[in-house]
Amino acid sequence: MGSEEEKWEKLDAEFDHFVVDMKPFVLKLPHRSERQRCALWIRKLCEPSGTGVGIMGRKNRNLYAKLLLHMLKRGVIEGPFIHRPEPGTLKTLPSYMVSVIDQKV
Repeated sequence: MGSEEEKWEKLDAEFDHFVVDMKPFVLKLPHRSERQRCALWIRKLCEPSGTGVGIMGRKNRNLYAKLLLHMLKRGVIEGPFIHRPEPGTLKTLPSYMVSVIDQKV
């Protein structure tokens, strides 16, 4: 059981770093609507009800955070982040988006 808890803590710590790294990039976005939408996404990713349960839920949340950070660094918001987050649990990120962040982050 301890090892699963350690994995949770590691994923949570990784997520915390992503969120901290995002802040200056969000503030630099030129359009207020983009800043607000990114803030909604960050809030959604921080909600336990939005991320799903267990290790897989946390991994998926971290993938969204990593992708958002990647896009913020480029200054181009695309993919799921062009719309407000939907209510409920996050959908699994499509594999082609996961491969994009694995290559470039």
